Amino acid sequence: MDMRLLRYFVACVECKNMHAAAETVHVSQPALSKAIAELEAEIGAKLLDRLPRGVAPTAYGDTLYRYAKVIENAARSAVAEIDAMRGMTRGTTVIGVIPTLTSVISDVALDILGSHPGLNLKIRVGFSSELLVALREGDLDIALLFLPSDSSPISLVYEPLVESYPAVVVRKGHPLALRPKPTLGDLAGYHWLIPEFPAAHKECVDKAYLDAGLTPPQSTIRVSTAVLFVSMISRSDLIGVLPSSLLQENDTSELSFLDTEFGFPLERVGLAFREHNTLLPGARKVMDLIRVRCKKFK
Repeated sequence: MDMRLLRYFVACVECKNMHAAAETVHVSQPALSKAIAELEAEIGAKLLDRLPRGVAPTAYGDTLYRYAKVIENAARSAVAEIDAMRGMTRGTTVIGVIPTLTSVISDVALDILGSHPGLNLKIRVGFSSELLVALREGDLDIALLFLPSDSSPISLVYEPLVESYPAVVVRKGHPLALRPKPTLGDLAGYHWLIPEFPAAHKECVDKAYLDAGLTPPQSTIRVSTAVLFVSMISRSDLIGVLPSSLLQENDTSELSFLDTEFGFPLERVGLAFREHNTLLPGARKVMDLIRVRCKKFK
């Protein structure tokens, strides 16, 4: 199978538009259409549905796309490994990171820019569940994320770097900050900010209220990630549940920590990578810098 045709096909799926795909792979649109027709004839199945506003993969196309991405990632790794054998640290390392830890990767990227100008970084921000899927499918080399509470699957390796618990916080000077141990009833009198991910935060709060025969607090403002929380809580009477990673990455001098007993689970932040994938020098260098940066949390 012609690798060039696979590359063109991947561009069509990812761009969802033949014109944009043609620009991405630097060919004319008629040439791209001809190449896709050639690939479909070789496969013996229709790979793309032509829609009024673009294209979408068929069921056969979805299957080919998954394997094409594996081939594409393997080819990239092969080139990088050959470079490593020649003593070169260059190529592209693809990193996944959760939103609350982007500053760690920002610091690492700046270090790489100064020390290894031949090494390119591609950074993808997403939730842990999304990054784990991308890691297994070969779209990422490494990821910095919340590690699942269960053991790592056969295909992945987890390396914990930081372990701590989430906290319930309010702004400095908040009425609740003056109470040594506020009750659930005290807390229920205020609006809450609880991130939708990880879901365990809200589950623990809801359980504590239900066990006490009280109605769980509702989040007036729903936010998918807690990256906005420090700013919002420090300027209002909101109560927030903040993940440990965000507390360690932000100035918390404007916040007060409440003494509560919600039974939040221990959070582990760490690296994840594929078990049988050769970690190339670029990825290993990035991981070393992440380990050093995360030691500041302890």
